[in-house]
Amino acid sequence: MIRKARPEDKYRIAELIYIIWNDMELRMVKELPKKKVIRAMERSIVDVQYRDYYEHVYVYEVDGEVAGCLVSYPADRELEFERNWEKLDLPDDIKAYGTPLPVKEARDGEIYIESVATFSEYRGQGIASKLFKHVLETDTNATWGLICEKDNYGAQRLYEKLGFKVDGETELYGHKYNRMVYRGE
Repeated sequence: MIRKARPEDKYRIAELIYIIWNDMELRMVKELPKKKVIRAMERSIVDVQYRDYYEHVYVYEVDGEVAGCLVSYPADRELEFERNWEKLDLPDDIKAYGTPLPVKEARDGEIYIESVATFSEYRGQGIASKLFKHVLETDTNATWGLICEKDNYGAQRLYEKLGFKVDGETELYGHKYNRMVYRGE
C-alpha cells in the first residue's frame, strides 16, 4: 500500500535515506556513528521542513512495515529546505558539518524526486516502480526531475522504462550523475 508518510515513520525513512547518503559517501555519514546520524535525520523528518520532511515523502507498506519511500518536492524550494537543517537542535559535532547537501541538485520549475529507496529484503518486488507511478500521477502536467548515478545502469533503465529521459549531466559530492526528466501530458 502506498500512502503519505506520517511522523511516526521517521525512523524507517531515516534508515532508507541513510542508505542513499552512505552511497553518496557524505562526510558526515563516513565519520560519525550511524545511530547519531540517523537520530539527526529523524529530527529533520519531523521537526523542520527539510528536504526529507515527512510531508514530502510517500511510503510503501508491506504488512504494516515501511518497505520503501520516495521523497519529492518543488525544486525551486530545494535550498530553502536545505537551510532548514540549521534550525534543528542537533549536537555540536553534527552542526560542525553544516548542512548535509548544500549543493543545488534540481532544476527550478521541476518537481524534484530526490530519493527513492527500498530495504534490501523488499527489492525486486516492483516497489520503486509503484512509488514512481503513484507520484507521477499526482501531477500529470508537471515536469519531474531526478539525478541518477552514471554507473547505476539498473536504476537508469527503470527510470527510462517509466518515461524519464536523460537531459544532461552533473557532478555532486565527487560522483557523476545523469539528469533525467519526465514531462507530463
